[in-house]
Amino acid sequence: MDKNDKVGDTSHGRQERIYEVITQYLIHGDETAELMGIKPQTLARYLRRAKALGVDIERGKVLRDIEKNYTRTELMAIAKGAKILPGQPKTPVVNLKGDRTRIGILGDIHFGSVYCDINYIYEAYKEFERVNVDFVCQVGDVCEGMSNRPGHIYELSHLGYTQQKEIAIEVLSKCPSPIYLIDGNHDRWFIKSNGAYIVPDICEAIEHATFLGHDEGDISLSDTATVKLWHGEDGSSYAVSYRIQKIVESLTGGTKPNVMMFGHVHKSMYLFDRHIHCYSAGCIQKQSGWMKSKRLSAHTGFWVIDVYVNKTGVAKTTGTWYPFYA
Repeated sequence: MDKNDKVGDTSHGRQERIYEVITQYLIHGDETAELMGIKPQTLARYLRRAKALGVDIERGKVLRDIEKNYTRTELMAIAKGAKILPGQPKTPVVNLKGDRTRIGILGDIHFGSVYCDINYIYEAYKEFERVNVDFVCQVGDVCEGMSNRPGHIYELSHLGYTQQKEIAIEVLSKCPSPIYLIDGNHDRWFIKSNGAYIVPDICEAIEHATFLGHDEGDISLSDTATVKLWHGEDGSSYAVSYRIQKIVESLTGGTKPNVMMFGHVHKSMYLFDRHIHCYSAGCIQKQSGWMKSKRLSAHTGFWVIDVYVNKTGVAKTTGTWYPFYA
């Protein structure tokens, strides 16, 4: 036993010493022995004595383990009731400013395409900053990728993984708010061709960017409200709403989000179905030659939406669509 550390003494002074050591242990764990200049076996005796006094040591260990896995912002949001979603090892949680969350939505960008107008992105940033969005969501196809489609290489302004990644990092790093992204089918061409995960790599290089997942991802606003981002590898439907309805129909009841944002088909619309506020995100890329050949229109622009959360879920949303007349 360390000098002057008589753990078995139940006097008031010794109990204070026990609580002092245990307080440090709940914060620092096993490093407490070194920090306080006591032996590990002495620390173990303090732990046994603290348990006898009714201190929940295991609870402190669980809290430390939780703290290791989340940022301070996420921990503050969890403390306010944000839930951890099933099926995802870690779901970003957003610390709400009251009952309204303002979200900017960027659709398919396609960095590296000659049809991607970066000026549109900067115009969106200006509006996001002006209206003070809490965060931004991007719904996949961050980059154009490189397919084997004949003639596709002539539609590229930036060739290959490195050039497309670099321009994406340059532009997305200037986003004025935290940004959450998923990848899309164009991004995954790099995975299929050479195992390069371009969107996770982009997010790794940008401090305020978070990769949510491949093709879909979730954000928790509270214990009652969830936002889902969705890309997909299907095609356009004869009516813009039809695709959204079929995707929503496929969702299992217990896993439905409150708000859902859709990418991939470059269409913009709002639809309320199965109690889900659905926003088709449009796109930043102008109508490409391929889309024109297939008689597919491109709704070029971005959204700003307000999500109002109450104790039972999302009370309402309001959305503003900002079109670019390309």
